[in-house]
Amino acid sequence: MSIIKRLLLSLLALLVMAVIGLSLFTFKAVKGFPFYEREPIELPAIIDSVQHSRILLFSKTNAYRHGDAIEGGNMIITQIARKMGHYIFTTESAGIYNPEQLSLFDLVIWNNVSGKVLTREQRAIFQSYLLDGGVLVALHAAGDFSHQWDWYEEECIGAPFSHHPLDPQIQEGRLYKSKSIDSTFDDLASEFILSDEWYVFDNVPDSNFTVLYRLDESGLSMNGNLPILIKDKNYGMGSDHPIVWYRTIGEGKVFYSALGHTAASFQHPEHQRLLESAINWGLKDPDIPLLTSTPIDSTVTQ
Repeated sequence: MSIIKRLLLSLLALLVMAVIGLSLFTFKAVKGFPFYEREPIELPAIIDSVQHSRILLFSKTNAYRHGDAIEGGNMIITQIARKMGHYIFTTESAGIYNPEQLSLFDLVIWNNVSGKVLTREQRAIFQSYLLDGGVLVALHAAGDFSHQWDWYEEECIGAPFSHHPLDPQIQEGRLYKSKSIDSTFDDLASEFILSDEWYVFDNVPDSNFTVLYRLDESGLSMNGNLPILIKDKNYGMGSDHPIVWYRTIGEGKVFYSALGHTAASFQHPEHQRLLESAINWGLKDPDIPLLTSTPIDSTVTQ
């Protein structure tokens, strides 16, 4: 076999491997590979004697994993919850989604949860938990198109995810607060600047939801096209680009924020105040003061 033929075969093999690798990455990002935990987990004995509100911080991923944001965000969220006087338990095991253990928690936070992470039975249990008075605070990837759960996407998120910009992926954008909102959010900044990955949705959430913050697209690129693979995502949402919203659902509540692609975004003081307000709103405890001191630094552990 000639050197040229061997070279061509090697290049062809590399190309095939690249295509397979890209296809697997794309499939994992869009759909994911489902791995489930079905057995209840072991909880700390102290949880039965906790007198404060209990928060479950959940960050399992079966699709694209925002590892940096999960690690940094979990640390910030944990410190915020503790500063507010709440008990918080962190896990990536979906085994906790059983009636006995889930009922122990007053509020559940999904930090960048992606993919199909719950079994059919666990989904039904979580749906009942929310409709019966539970609370969900969902962040960033918890609102993308990887979950394959119609009820969750339609009733909890309410706006189908389309894409996010790719060039550049992270941009500095201005967020501005809506005028008609729950009084719990009155003390939040009327606007602030944040660097993040900006999600674009197919439509705005319907009247069951209240938009808290919108994104000013001025000066931003909303182009989500990818050479060869994606050619129809060069658009944004224009003057009405919701980025944070909430609703009541049955006897429960859902709060969704598209913020939080990076650990750095969780360091922003206004993002921290937003998370604290979301917890306050969910737990019906608006009298707890918002953060007024130096913003929490994720490099400082508790």
